[in-house]
Amino acid sequence: MKVRFLAVDGFNLIRRIFEARHVQSAADMGSVVDAARSSLQRALGSHNPTHAAVVLEAHDRTWRHLLYTDYKANRSATPELLLSHLDDFSAAFSELKVSTCSVESYEADDVIATIAAVVASHEGSVVILSTDKVYLQMITERVVVCDHFGDRVYGREQVEAQLHIPVSQYTDYLALVGDKSNNVKGVPGIGPKSAVELLQKFETLELILSSDVDDKLVKKVQGAADEARRCRQLVQLKTDVELGRNLKSFRL
Repeated sequence: MKVRFLAVDGFNLIRRIFEARHVQSAADMGSVVDAARSSLQRALGSHNPTHAAVVLEAHDRTWRHLLYTDYKANRSATPELLLSHLDDFSAAFSELKVSTCSVESYEADDVIATIAAVVASHEGSVVILSTDKVYLQMITERVVVCDHFGDRVYGREQVEAQLHIPVSQYTDYLALVGDKSNNVKGVPGIGPKSAVELLQKFETLELILSSDVDDKLVKKVQGAADEARRCRQLVQLKTDVELGRNLKSFRL
């Protein structure tokens, strides 16, 4: 039987529900936990996976903060009220036979990317449940990204139709335009339209940086070469995280 893995970006799911309900006290958290469990149950019904995991983070600082101290500096800290109830969420998810997991010093993004890469390499399929667009770089014929709240599924065709570049260029695209949600600045003066124009012409960031073409946009990127390379490193998801678990442990 082929593996069909549902990989849930836990905080993306939980925090969306938490903030939508304007929670003020611990007395309100029961309804948030129930809503998160219901959302996961709906996802299980929609995607019918053989394996699943809700990936969380037990920390606010990761290896990316060592590379760039202002990483996510534009975000507010995770509310203590939410963090203090993580065990309740894990217990609720376990009622659906779905386990939670996290890896020290890594974001959920990297853990989920690793799971997706491993499953795909064994000819399985993966649904990444998140509204975070950084996961679009993981899309293949075996991996899709699902916006659970917007009820949209992104595959290769959807990415190309929306951004006018193939998935293979997405990390270079983010290196050029930045990732505002994580406070990754990108190249000054390069917006989405300019980034697409450059990638359609030169294909990769490195080819832009090594070009001898006398072009205003090329010169902008070359003038910020270090920043562009650092941005790419920040947005590139790791697919080799040591999970400490095998796929069997996530079987439903």
